[in-house]
Amino acid sequence: MREFLAVDAGGTASRAVVVDETGRCLGSGRATGGNPTSVGLDGAAVAVADAIAQAVTAAGPGATAEPILLANAGGGGEPFQAAILQRLEPLGVRGPFLPVGDLLALFCSGTPEVDGAALIAGTGAIGGAIRGGRMARVVDGTGWLLGDAGSGFWIGHKAARAVVDHLDGGPATRLTEAVLERLGVEDDRVVVDGRPRVMGRLVAALYALRPVELARFAPVVFALAGSDDTATSIIRDAVEAQAALLRRVRRFQADGPLVFGGSVLVEGSLRLDQELLAPLLEAADGATPIPVADGLVGAAVLALRAAGIAVDEARFRTVQGGIRSAAA
Repeated sequence: MREFLAVDAGGTASRAVVVDETGRCLGSGRATGGNPTSVGLDGAAVAVADAIAQAVTAAGPGATAEPILLANAGGGGEPFQAAILQRLEPLGVRGPFLPVGDLLALFCSGTPEVDGAALIAGTGAIGGAIRGGRMARVVDGTGWLLGDAGSGFWIGHKAARAVVDHLDGGPATRLTEAVLERLGVEDDRVVVDGRPRVMGRLVAALYALRPVELARFAPVVFALAGSDDTATSIIRDAVEAQAALLRRVRRFQADGPLVFGGSVLVEGSLRLDQELLAPLLEAADGATPIPVADGLVGAAVLALRAAGIAVDEARFRTVQGGIRSAAA
């Protein structure tokens, strides 16, 4: 029976799975982040190769000769793929790779349908319309400098600015104490040259971060939403931005399942009370969002489809159930 190797390489974790043509999970693996943009090409290659090695070893003898379905958002191209394969030579894994975008893999992790829409809000934010099992249109995902409204970075940046404003005499917010604690910055209440000393320490700590690392403050903002006016306002604006992104995606694909991914959406927005969540639900226009943790199920589905194997509801559930059991 033919075997297929699929990989979901994200910024937080790299995941790999070997499935057979029935969709049964034969082995899986997990390693650190595999996005070349966020962790560097070499670091990403090491992580992805590690996840693949775990999956292939768990599946047992007879490494697959099929193309490896690689779902990732960090680019890297052929140099990235070559660096992965170089590390897998001892296992006899030779590729080639079949690359796809992480947005399509995420959609296929939530449904066996081939028409619909997907929305991701994690560190960044991106949406897409899917038709016939392919990406028909992608919206946003343009990064922290040019877009990603409603993302973890966007929320964290708003929080950092609010804290700086508070220390500079602006509106008080409980975000100040929470952000200072996250950064390990102590407010000793000392004033130096007319400015609180903590301000200098905070500014230095913030500028020492890479811009996208401001996303680490997003969970703090969600935790305080509803009990702190500033945090509530930031989250309200973030949900409005996510809703605007979804409405734009829905202009390109008005019907079909709606799949949500990314920690900001799945662990943040979808857990808000109905009043704060309302704009996003209105933009969904009656569709119930399907939250998924990652794109590994979708990567396996796409690997099967690339080989000409139809993935109906039953086979999809087999893939989904096997990967969930392996991760438990």
